[in-house]
Amino acid sequence: MGAASHYLEDEGIATTGSSLVRNNTERMELPRFLWVPFELGRPFGAPDEPDFQRRVLRAALGLLERRDGPVVLEDFPDDAPAGDDDVPGWSCPFSFDGSPDNDAGLVGEVLGELRRLAPWQEMYAARRGRSAPAASGLSHEQIVRGLGELAGGARDSSVATNLPLPQWVRLGCDDLRTWYMEAAQGRPGRASSAELRDWFWRETALARLIGAAGVLLAGSGNGALRMFGRRAMVPRVYMDELMPGVEPYV
Repeated sequence: MGAASHYLEDEGIATTGSSLVRNNTERMELPRFLWVPFELGRPFGAPDEPDFQRRVLRAALGLLERRDGPVVLEDFPDDAPAGDDDVPGWSCPFSFDGSPDNDAGLVGEVLGELRRLAPWQEMYAARRGRSAPAASGLSHEQIVRGLGELAGGARDSSVATNLPLPQWVRLGCDDLRTWYMEAAQGRPGRASSAELRDWFWRETALARLIGAAGVLLAGSGNGALRMFGRRAMVPRVYMDELMPGVEPYV
């Protein structure tokens, strides 16, 4: 969006926008942007808060009236609404302790997680009447075993797919993350998106497996795979924990 705003401004079209990462916006010297102190993925603050969202939108549109440019970066003054205090917090915490899977190591841990999370995911799907379709066309076990092969140092994997390795890895990891998030939301109570994200990346064996595969890809002699491992496997904020020693792609 930042690059697009520069292009449109050069063509004489005034632009405005909202920024969730202030430092990036400052470096890009973007015209008329509103910095908002909200979590990533929520540029208008919070779901089901139309009055607050309209305030954010009006503040961004109001920057079009400013004449003190060429660069205007305004700070939105308020945090997002916290939500309904009467809604119970996340309950029935997951415990991944229990009988190990027949497979040893990290792959076995992840397969065990999948079994223990399945009842919660089924409750989520029953309540919502649907579950997200798989984008990779692979089973969960295929994805996990393929990631395990990559984490173990294999240059390729035995996953039966016509997709190139970066594509099935990306889609497969997306499938698994989505399924885990559905399972997490099947529990009683309600968690924020930040809590769900931290739970996944900091508490699950799957996150550790994705990180281990990412480390091997980031050290690949293939430039495309090396860039993919550094940029696409783990969000930058969790890379120090899951991919120690690997510099993020810039």
